[in-house]
Amino acid sequence: MSENPAGRRVALVCSNFTMQSAFGLLILALNSARLGYETMIYFTFEGLNMIRPGKLADLRYYPTGVNPSEKKVEEYSAELHEQMDKKDIPYCEDMLEMAHHEGVRFLACKTSADLFDLEQKDFMEGVEIMLASDFLKQATGSDLHMVF
Repeated sequence: MSENPAGRRVALVCSNFTMQSAFGLLILALNSARLGYETMIYFTFEGLNMIRPGKLADLRYYPTGVNPSEKKVEEYSAELHEQMDKKDIPYCEDMLEMAHHEGVRFLACKTSADLFDLEQKDFMEGVEIMLASDFLKQATGSDLHMVF
């Protein structure tokens, strides 16, 4: 991780659990951390699955216009993994681990965690459970805000 002389901060929010959301989120989080920016991701609703051990294996790719119940989703997901292998692009599981090791803060929405009966033990190590109001206090004034 680089120095952050300008005090730059990036706040990202993840409420979805799809391969395309995870991919975009993690690429931006990793690059933000590598630029030396203070980076945080607030995971809420279905996005909580991103930071639950073993759940990333369930990520699927849902191309625009494809019914999520279609069997084709499995094919599209497998094809995307093949492309990632060919082009030496890391999987979301690897990018999440890299982001964690490179200092990206992982924050779990307390209300969503309560809704789904999730506790600290249900999340990967290092995840902070936080009320939305506390996240907003920390995210206010960030240089970049994005939602996935």
